[in-house]
Amino acid sequence: MRFTAVLFRQHIGFHFKKHWITQGKRVPAETGAQTELAARGIPVVDPNELIKTKREFVPFEIVGQLPPKVKRDVNHPLYKSEPCYLFSDGNVLLEGVKQAQALLNTVVYDELPLKVEERLESTKIPTQLERSMQQSVLAALVFDAEQVKTAIVKVPDRPAFKLPRNYGISNERKNRLLLSKLLIHCERFAGKTVTSTRKIIENVNFIVPVTKHLDRIQFSLKADTFMTSTGPITPLDSAVYRPQDQNLPDLFPVKETVTIPTTNFYEWHNDYPIARDYKFSHPHTIFLHCAPEDVSNLFGTPVTDDQREGRALLKAFAVAAARARQLYGDNVKVLPRPITVQAIQTDSKWFQFGIFQLNTLDLTGTDMSENRNLWFRKPKMDLYSDCGYLVGKPSLRDYNKNVLKHFAVFYGSS
Repeated sequence: MRFTAVLFRQHIGFHFKKHWITQGKRVPAETGAQTELAARGIPVVDPNELIKTKREFVPFEIVGQLPPKVKRDVNHPLYKSEPCYLFSDGNVLLEGVKQAQALLNTVVYDELPLKVEERLESTKIPTQLERSMQQSVLAALVFDAEQVKTAIVKVPDRPAFKLPRNYGISNERKNRLLLSKLLIHCERFAGKTVTSTRKIIENVNFIVPVTKHLDRIQFSLKADTFMTSTGPITPLDSAVYRPQDQNLPDLFPVKETVTIPTTNFYEWHNDYPIARDYKFSHPHTIFLHCAPEDVSNLFGTPVTDDQREGRALLKAFAVAAARARQLYGDNVKVLPRPITVQAIQTDSKWFQFGIFQLNTLDLTGTDMSENRNLWFRKPKMDLYSDCGYLVGKPSLRDYNKNVLKHFAVFYGSS
């Protein structure tokens, strides 16, 4: 039996509270100080007369620090009479990948391209590098010294109930540390020859406006980590991967833009954040964070794996389309040379790998059209089953070495 502190009948907090109430009713005793001051000719002034003195308020403006408030009405500089569907980072599509296919005129393959699969089979990661990666996972997810309030965890059966929040490493920091560790090990595996042709940039924004069925749609999305290269990834031959042999999903009775919010305040322009003449301007791979607090449905239901994959597909399209507009102009439809972008999405435990090839910006393709975009995907895989302290000791269970192998192959793609 566990012994506890002795509890008294009179709660000490209640006692002090009542004591202050009783003491507050006491009348201050006359000390004779005012009479003594008057006898010495020292005036006594009531402090309330000084405190309540009314002063005229003179408004003034701080130049250059506080921007003027602009009302969001028809006089706003970004106001457009025609509304626009605006898809941003925190949103997901209702139907996930199917809706992304219909929206972006894209066909899906449930495997990676053949040349990538062959490289995966032939790639062997050294045992020493695998052991180093396991220690890096523990360093990023367990040993880091950050202590902040972690994200809110909800019970699905009780949506209104919130569990107590713990202190620990935030999901955003876990993702960033883990991705940096994986990229470092990929650089060690690939060698200086490949590493010298890569550049890594953090928090890069892309803006792509498109029009489909007279609807304006704008993608304003961010790549948490963006890897560029000195040369583009070699596109796949559409004669081998025949997109016209597949049918696009039918979303009837809903529209392709369902759950995408609309706005009248936007700037209709294309934005690829890297200059065209820069040596490392070609897009290579985007790394995306997808923690539970990063995305949500407009109607409050839990986000599914299919919706997360649709989010990665849209982000890969935004990167490729922004680059295509920069190279070939704002009016380009069928690209002279397709643009390929690799996408890796994670929440620091599971990983999704995909490859997107942009062939056309004409999103209203027919059923038998050869000009369609391609999306190659791999089933979601876990890096581990459990990572944390077990009986007071750091533990990493069921480490999956295929994750680092896929990273290495994606890093070395050219």
